[in-house]
Amino acid sequence: MADKNITELIRMAPMLDSRDTVRRAAGLIRASESTRLLVVREGIICGTVDESSIAGYLGSMPDPESALDDTIEPLIQEYPVHLNASATLREAAQVFSSSGVDLLPVIDSYGNFSGVLYRRDVIGLLTRNLRPPTVAGMATPLGVHLTTTSLSGGSGSLGLYLTGAALAIMLMLSKLAGDGVMSFIGMGLRLKMSALLASTPLTAAFSPYDIPAILSTVLGIVFFAVLMRLSPLAGYHGAEHMTVHAIEAGEELSPENVRRFPRVHPRCGTNLLVGASIFILITSRFGGQISSLIAILIVVIGWRTVGGWVQYAVTTKRPNDRQLASGIAAGKELLKKYQERPHYHASGFGKAWEMGFLQTAAGMGTIFALLTLLQTHFKIPVLF
Repeated sequence: MADKNITELIRMAPMLDSRDTVRRAAGLIRASESTRLLVVREGIICGTVDESSIAGYLGSMPDPESALDDTIEPLIQEYPVHLNASATLREAAQVFSSSGVDLLPVIDSYGNFSGVLYRRDVIGLLTRNLRPPTVAGMATPLGVHLTTTSLSGGSGSLGLYLTGAALAIMLMLSKLAGDGVMSFIGMGLRLKMSALLASTPLTAAFSPYDIPAILSTVLGIVFFAVLMRLSPLAGYHGAEHMTVHAIEAGEELSPENVRRFPRVHPRCGTNLLVGASIFILITSRFGGQISSLIAILIVVIGWRTVGGWVQYAVTTKRPNDRQLASGIAAGKELLKKYQERPHYHASGFGKAWEMGFLQTAAGMGTIFALLTLLQTHFKIPVLF
């Protein structure tokens, strides 16, 4: 690893112009990943400005506030140290150690500027602690799938396909259960419940004739929640979230460390799904602009809170040892790939594939297509 080339770690970074103000320099440095930025004068890198020089300059002024609009010209320091693009991680670490800086410009073999190298990236790769800024994931029947949207680890395409198929089957069974309960109630009340369940709402306003369909929908949601909670997907989902938390916190992926993290994650797609469901439910059942405004207000204020509760109570559960091991294995595989290609960015199709959307949609589509075929050609009663 120490003899690996630094090419994969070279990045572009914001630069200052020698005519920029002290205020702008301080703001850009604060927003960057370093304590200093390179400075360009007439298209040529002429040095750097760092936080220490800004602090010293402002501290020496009688009125630091007015000095913020001064140019950074007197703060520019010569930057004699640079790296060649062919340097190794070992060589880069030595230069960082001897120079005491946390950012180095990189020059190619022709003397052209290639980008910058951050000390934190070199240390992260040498210690195998280089982490992606964010990680997404998905639970599958075969284990945990994790991704940076460009790289992935864990359960492959088959697992993602089976996730789509499993969700479609659970949706179908939930609808059948909801309609079945209402049909049983209809038999007791001597009502033709099938006609009421199949009918669309008569008006935008509430109608008593809509009650069976509403109750059937509610029962279907309850049955789906129960199926989801009881399925292995919930355990793998919890393991996925706990592993993502550990990766983003910079912790070592061991069972002891990962188990300390919560199984609710603020970026989970469950939050978005819950928010969209609340909005659709309110606007479809209650007409008018007021209901739309109320729906928007509820979603904006409470979608994360409600989504977090749904995650905790329905879509995740405490993973067993096997499920947690699956999450950890997926995390380690993803991090290994990220060490090798930290700045790789997939194309639009590649991102959709790595995130698993296409495979999951294919699994759901297969089940619904089979149901349509059964209903059309074999006259099986409507299932969805």
